[in-house]
Amino acid sequence: MKFIAVILVFLHSLACTPVLAQSYPSKPIRFVVPFAAGGSGDVVGRLIGMRLSEAWGQQVIIDNRPGAAGAIGAAMVARSAADGYTLLLADDSPLSITPHIQKNLSFDAEKDFAPIIPVAQIEFVLTVNPSLPVSNLSEFIGLLKKEPGKYSYASAGIGSIHHLSMEWFKRLAGVDMVHAPYKGSGQILPDVISGQVGVTYTGMAQTMPFVKAGKLKVLALGGPLRNSAAPGIPPIAESFPGFNGTTSWNLLAPAGTPREIVQKLNVDINKILRDPEVAEQLVSRGLFPLGGTSEQFAARMRADYQKWGKLIAEIGVKAE
Repeated sequence: MKFIAVILVFLHSLACTPVLAQSYPSKPIRFVVPFAAGGSGDVVGRLIGMRLSEAWGQQVIIDNRPGAAGAIGAAMVARSAADGYTLLLADDSPLSITPHIQKNLSFDAEKDFAPIIPVAQIEFVLTVNPSLPVSNLSEFIGLLKKEPGKYSYASAGIGSIHHLSMEWFKRLAGVDMVHAPYKGSGQILPDVISGQVGVTYTGMAQTMPFVKAGKLKVLALGGPLRNSAAPGIPPIAESFPGFNGTTSWNLLAPAGTPREIVQKLNVDINKILRDPEVAEQLVSRGLFPLGGTSEQFAARMRADYQKWGKLIAEIGVKAE
Protein backbone atom coordinates (compact mmCIF):
# COMPACT_ATOMS: atom_id res chain seq x y z
CA MET A 1 0.00 0.00 0.00
CA LYS A 2 2.84 2.39 0.82
CA PHE A 3 4.37 1.74 -2.61
CA ILE A 4 1.05 2.45 -4.34
CA ALA A 5 0.67 5.67 -2.33
CA VAL A 6 4.11 6.85 -3.42
CA ILE A 7 3.27 6.13 -7.06
CA LEU A 8 -0.01 8.04 -6.76
CA VAL A 9 1.77 11.07 -5.28
CA PHE A 10 4.34 10.96 -8.08
CA LEU A 11 1.66 10.75 -10.79
CA HIS A 12 -0.26 13.56 -9.15
CA SER A 13 2.83 15.78 -9.20
CA LEU A 14 3.33 15.09 -12.90
CA ALA A 15 -0.26 15.96 -13.63
CA CYS A 16 -0.14 19.16 -11.59
CA THR A 17 3.10 20.56 -12.98
CA PRO A 18 1.65 21.68 -16.36
CA VAL A 19 -1.34 23.16 -14.56
CA LEU A 20 1.01 25.04 -12.24
CA ALA A 21 2.96 26.40 -15.21
CA GLN A 22 -0.24 27.46 -17.02
CA SER A 23 -1.49 29.35 -13.96
CA TYR A 24 1.86 31.01 -13.32
CA PRO A 25 2.08 33.77 -12.31
CA SER A 26 -0.94 34.19 -10.10
CA LYS A 27 0.61 36.78 -7.75
CA PRO A 28 3.40 39.40 -7.80
CA ILE A 29 6.95 38.26 -8.62
CA ARG A 30 10.02 39.53 -6.82
CA PHE A 31 13.35 40.22 -8.54
CA VAL A 32 16.02 40.23 -5.83
CA VAL A 33 18.90 42.47 -6.93
CA PRO A 34 21.80 41.79 -4.54
CA PHE A 35 23.26 45.29 -4.82
CA ALA A 36 22.32 48.81 -3.71
CA ALA A 37 19.46 50.61 -5.43
CA GLY A 38 20.18 52.87 -8.39
CA GLY A 39 22.59 50.67 -10.34
CA SER A 40 22.24 49.12 -13.77
CA GLY A 41 20.61 46.04 -12.24
CA ASP A 42 17.64 48.21 -11.31
CA VAL A 43 17.50 49.55 -14.87
CA VAL A 44 17.39 46.02 -16.28
CA GLY A 45 14.96 44.76 -13.64
CA ARG A 46 12.48 47.61 -14.06
CA LEU A 47 12.56 47.46 -17.84
CA ILE A 48 12.04 43.70 -18.06
CA GLY A 49 9.69 43.71 -15.09
CA MET A 50 7.46 46.36 -16.66
CA ARG A 51 7.14 44.36 -19.87
CA LEU A 52 6.41 41.13 -17.98
CA SER A 53 3.79 42.93 -15.89
CA GLU A 54 2.10 44.14 -19.08
CA ALA A 55 2.10 40.63 -20.55
CA TRP A 56 1.10 38.75 -17.41
CA GLY A 57 -1.04 41.20 -15.47
CA GLN A 58 1.09 40.69 -12.36
CA GLN A 59 3.45 43.17 -10.74
CA VAL A 60 7.20 42.57 -10.75
CA ILE A 61 8.84 44.05 -7.64
CA ILE A 62 12.52 45.02 -7.44
CA ASP A 63 13.94 44.06 -4.03
CA ASN A 64 17.48 45.39 -3.42
CA ARG A 65 19.43 43.26 -0.92
CA PRO A 66 23.03 44.54 -1.01
CA GLY A 67 26.03 43.19 0.84
CA ALA A 68 29.00 40.81 0.65
CA ALA A 69 29.56 41.31 -3.10
CA GLY A 70 26.09 40.04 -3.89
CA ALA A 71 26.23 37.03 -1.58
CA ILE A 72 23.52 38.21 0.84
CA GLY A 73 20.85 38.57 -1.84
CA ALA A 74 21.93 35.39 -3.59
CA ALA A 75 21.70 33.39 -0.35
CA MET A 76 18.22 34.75 0.26
CA VAL A 77 16.99 33.52 -3.12
CA ALA A 78 18.72 30.16 -2.71
CA ARG A 79 16.68 29.63 0.50
CA SER A 80 13.38 30.78 -1.07
CA ALA A 81 10.53 28.58 -2.21
CA ALA A 82 11.17 27.06 -5.65
CA ASP A 83 7.89 28.33 -7.07
CA GLY A 84 9.00 31.05 -9.49
CA TYR A 85 7.92 33.99 -7.33
CA THR A 86 11.33 34.92 -5.88
CA LEU A 87 14.05 35.23 -8.52
CA LEU A 88 17.65 36.43 -8.48
CA LEU A 89 18.66 39.21 -10.88
CA ALA A 90 22.42 39.37 -10.43
CA ASP A 91 25.58 40.04 -12.31
CA ASP A 92 28.26 37.35 -12.51
CA SER A 93 29.89 38.30 -9.18
CA PRO A 94 27.95 36.09 -6.73
CA LEU A 95 27.78 33.28 -9.29
CA SER A 96 31.30 33.05 -10.73
CA ILE A 97 33.62 35.25 -8.66
CA THR A 98 32.59 35.55 -5.01
CA PRO A 99 32.49 31.76 -4.41
CA HIS A 100 36.23 31.59 -5.13
CA ILE A 101 37.01 34.38 -2.67
CA GLN A 102 34.54 33.96 0.19
CA LYS A 103 34.86 30.36 1.34
CA ASN A 104 32.02 30.26 3.88
CA LEU A 105 29.07 31.16 1.70
CA SER A 106 25.67 29.84 2.77
CA PHE A 107 24.83 28.80 -0.79
CA ASP A 108 26.40 26.76 -3.56
CA ALA A 109 26.52 28.82 -6.75
CA GLU A 110 26.70 25.68 -8.91
CA LYS A 111 23.89 23.72 -7.24
CA ASP A 112 21.42 26.09 -5.59
CA PHE A 113 20.09 27.93 -8.65
CA ALA A 114 18.18 27.12 -11.82
CA PRO A 115 19.58 29.29 -14.64
CA ILE A 116 16.81 31.06 -16.57
CA ILE A 117 18.37 33.58 -18.95
CA PRO A 118 21.25 36.05 -19.34
CA VAL A 119 19.47 39.38 -19.84
CA ALA A 120 22.01 42.09 -20.67
CA GLN A 121 25.78 42.46 -20.92
CA ILE A 122 27.57 45.36 -19.27
CA GLU A 123 30.32 46.81 -21.48
CA PHE A 124 33.47 48.05 -19.76
CA VAL A 125 36.18 50.42 -20.96
CA LEU A 126 39.85 50.89 -20.10
CA THR A 127 39.99 54.57 -19.17
CA VAL A 128 42.78 57.02 -18.34
CA ASN A 129 43.21 60.61 -17.30
CA PRO A 130 43.78 62.77 -20.43
CA SER A 131 47.14 63.93 -19.06
CA LEU A 132 48.66 60.50 -19.69
CA PRO A 133 50.77 60.83 -22.85
CA VAL A 134 49.07 57.96 -24.70
CA SER A 135 46.39 57.81 -27.38
CA ASN A 136 45.90 54.05 -27.82
CA LEU A 137 46.40 50.71 -26.11
CA SER A 138 49.79 50.05 -27.67
CA GLU A 139 51.19 53.37 -26.44
CA PHE A 140 49.70 52.72 -23.00
CA ILE A 141 51.42 49.35 -22.75
CA GLY A 142 54.67 50.95 -23.89
CA LEU A 143 54.37 53.61 -21.19
CA LEU A 144 53.74 51.01 -18.48
CA LYS A 145 56.72 48.94 -19.59
CA LYS A 146 58.91 52.03 -19.61
CA GLU A 147 57.85 53.01 -16.09
CA PRO A 148 56.76 49.82 -14.27
CA GLY A 149 54.89 50.35 -11.03
CA LYS A 150 54.56 54.11 -11.47
CA TYR A 151 50.85 54.19 -12.31
CA SER A 152 47.88 53.07 -10.24
CA TYR A 153 44.49 51.83 -11.37
CA ALA A 154 41.28 52.20 -9.39
CA SER A 155 38.76 49.40 -8.95
CA ALA A 156 35.48 48.96 -7.10
CA GLY A 157 37.19 46.67 -4.61
CA ILE A 158 39.19 43.48 -4.27
CA GLY A 159 37.60 40.72 -6.32
CA SER A 160 35.41 43.09 -8.35
CA ILE A 161 35.11 42.64 -12.11
CA HIS A 162 37.18 45.83 -12.45
CA HIS A 163 39.98 44.41 -10.33
CA LEU A 164 40.08 40.96 -11.93
CA SER A 165 39.89 42.31 -15.48
CA MET A 166 42.78 44.71 -14.90
CA GLU A 167 44.88 41.97 -13.33
CA TRP A 168 44.10 39.76 -16.32
CA PHE A 169 45.14 42.57 -18.66
CA LYS A 170 48.37 43.12 -16.70
CA ARG A 171 49.30 39.46 -17.02
CA LEU A 172 48.57 39.34 -20.75
CA ALA A 173 50.41 42.59 -21.50
CA GLY A 174 53.33 41.89 -19.15
CA VAL A 175 52.99 45.24 -17.36
CA ASP A 176 52.96 46.41 -13.75
CA MET A 177 50.45 48.78 -12.13
CA VAL A 178 49.49 49.34 -8.50
CA HIS A 179 45.96 48.37 -7.50
CA ALA A 180 43.98 51.10 -5.70
CA PRO A 181 40.80 49.40 -4.40
CA TYR A 182 37.81 51.62 -3.61
CA LYS A 183 34.74 50.74 -1.57
CA GLY A 184 32.38 50.81 -4.51
CA SER A 185 32.59 52.66 -7.79
CA GLY A 186 31.00 56.01 -6.96
CA GLN A 187 34.20 57.99 -6.39
CA ILE A 188 36.36 56.34 -9.05
CA LEU A 189 35.57 58.51 -12.07
CA PRO A 190 35.81 61.80 -10.14
CA ASP A 191 39.25 60.76 -8.87
CA VAL A 192 40.46 59.75 -12.34
CA ILE A 193 39.17 63.05 -13.74
CA SER A 194 40.97 65.02 -11.02
CA GLY A 195 44.16 63.01 -11.47
CA GLN A 196 44.14 61.39 -8.03
CA VAL A 197 44.56 58.08 -9.87
CA GLY A 198 45.51 57.72 -13.51
CA VAL A 199 43.75 54.58 -14.76
CA THR A 200 40.53 52.64 -14.27
CA TYR A 201 38.26 50.05 -15.86
CA THR A 202 34.66 51.19 -15.68
CA GLY A 203 31.21 50.74 -17.15
CA MET A 204 30.90 52.34 -20.56
CA ALA A 205 27.56 54.02 -19.82
CA GLN A 206 28.99 55.91 -16.85
CA THR A 207 32.25 56.78 -18.60
CA MET A 208 31.34 57.93 -22.12
CA PRO A 209 29.68 61.25 -21.14
CA PHE A 210 32.98 62.32 -19.54
CA VAL A 211 34.89 61.12 -22.59
CA LYS A 212 32.70 63.26 -24.86
CA ALA A 213 33.35 66.22 -22.55
CA GLY A 214 37.11 65.68 -22.85
CA LYS A 215 37.54 64.83 -19.17
CA LEU A 216 38.54 61.19 -19.72
CA LYS A 217 40.19 59.15 -22.44
CA VAL A 218 39.10 55.62 -23.41
CA LEU A 219 41.79 53.34 -24.84
CA ALA A 220 40.02 49.99 -25.28
CA LEU A 221 36.82 48.01 -24.73
CA GLY A 222 36.56 45.13 -22.28
CA GLY A 223 34.21 43.04 -24.42
CA PRO A 224 35.39 40.88 -27.33
CA LEU A 225 33.74 42.92 -30.11
CA ARG A 226 33.74 46.50 -31.36
CA ASN A 227 30.79 48.60 -30.28
CA SER A 228 28.84 51.24 -32.17
CA ALA A 229 28.36 53.19 -28.93
CA ALA A 230 32.14 53.73 -28.79
CA PRO A 231 33.17 54.22 -32.44
CA GLY A 232 36.82 53.71 -33.24
CA ILE A 233 37.66 52.12 -29.88
CA PRO A 234 39.16 48.61 -30.26
CA PRO A 235 38.59 45.74 -27.82
CA ILE A 236 41.51 44.60 -25.69
CA ALA A 237 40.85 41.21 -27.31
CA GLU A 238 42.15 42.52 -30.65
CA SER A 239 45.57 42.75 -29.03
CA PHE A 240 45.13 39.80 -26.66
CA PRO A 241 42.74 37.20 -28.11
CA GLY A 242 40.48 35.57 -25.56
CA PHE A 243 40.22 38.55 -23.24
CA ASN A 244 36.64 39.20 -22.15
CA GLY A 245 36.38 41.34 -19.05
CA THR A 246 32.63 41.83 -19.06
CA THR A 247 29.77 40.77 -16.88
CA SER A 248 26.05 40.42 -17.45
CA TRP A 249 22.78 40.73 -15.57
CA ASN A 250 21.25 37.29 -15.31
CA LEU A 251 17.99 35.86 -14.03
CA LEU A 252 17.97 32.70 -11.91
CA ALA A 253 15.48 30.80 -9.79
CA PRO A 254 16.01 28.62 -6.72
CA ALA A 255 17.03 25.07 -7.63
CA GLY A 256 14.01 22.81 -7.99
CA THR A 257 11.81 25.41 -9.67
CA PRO A 258 9.53 23.54 -12.11
CA ARG A 259 11.04 23.29 -15.56
CA GLU A 260 7.84 24.63 -17.14
CA ILE A 261 8.08 27.86 -15.14
CA VAL A 262 11.76 28.30 -16.05
CA GLN A 263 10.84 27.80 -19.71
CA LYS A 264 7.94 30.26 -19.54
CA LEU A 265 10.20 32.93 -18.09
CA ASN A 266 12.90 32.19 -20.66
CA VAL A 267 10.56 32.33 -23.65
CA ASP A 268 8.77 35.50 -22.55
CA ILE A 269 11.97 37.39 -21.66
CA ASN A 270 13.59 36.36 -24.95
CA LYS A 271 10.58 37.88 -26.69
CA ILE A 272 11.00 41.11 -24.72
CA LEU A 273 14.71 41.31 -25.54
CA ARG A 274 13.95 41.04 -29.27
CA ASP A 275 11.79 44.17 -29.09
CA PRO A 276 13.76 47.00 -30.82
CA GLU A 277 12.48 49.55 -28.30
CA VAL A 278 13.77 47.49 -25.37
CA ALA A 279 17.10 46.94 -27.10
CA GLU A 280 17.44 50.67 -27.74
CA GLN A 281 16.73 51.51 -24.10
CA LEU A 282 19.34 49.01 -22.93
CA VAL A 283 22.01 50.12 -25.42
CA SER A 284 21.51 53.77 -24.46
CA ARG A 285 22.57 52.78 -20.94
CA GLY A 286 25.62 50.77 -21.99
CA LEU A 287 23.76 47.46 -21.70
CA PHE A 288 23.39 44.99 -24.53
CA PRO A 289 20.57 42.45 -24.91
CA LEU A 290 21.60 38.82 -24.59
CA GLY A 291 18.99 36.08 -24.25
CA GLY A 292 19.25 32.48 -25.44
CA THR A 293 18.24 29.17 -23.92
CA SER A 294 18.57 28.27 -20.26
CA GLU A 295 20.87 25.40 -21.30
CA GLN A 296 23.22 27.79 -23.07
CA PHE A 297 23.20 30.02 -20.02
CA ALA A 298 24.01 27.10 -17.72
CA ALA A 299 26.97 26.13 -19.92
CA ARG A 300 28.26 29.71 -19.92
CA MET A 301 27.94 29.90 -16.14
CA ARG A 302 30.09 26.77 -15.79
CA ALA A 303 32.71 28.20 -18.16
CA ASP A 304 32.78 31.57 -16.35
CA TYR A 305 33.04 29.86 -12.97
CA GLN A 306 36.16 28.03 -14.18
CA LYS A 307 37.62 31.10 -15.93
CA TRP A 308 37.41 33.44 -12.96
CA GLY A 309 38.35 30.72 -10.51
CA LYS A 310 41.58 30.04 -12.40
CA LEU A 311 42.49 33.72 -12.54
CA ILE A 312 41.69 34.27 -8.84
CA ALA A 313 43.91 31.32 -7.91
CA GLU A 314 46.75 32.64 -10.06
CA ILE A 315 46.52 36.16 -8.63
CA GLY A 316 46.01 34.94 -5.07
CA VAL A 317 42.99 37.16 -4.35
CA LYS A 318 41.90 37.15 -0.71
CA ALA A 319 38.64 38.42 0.79
CA GLU A 320 38.70 41.98 2.07
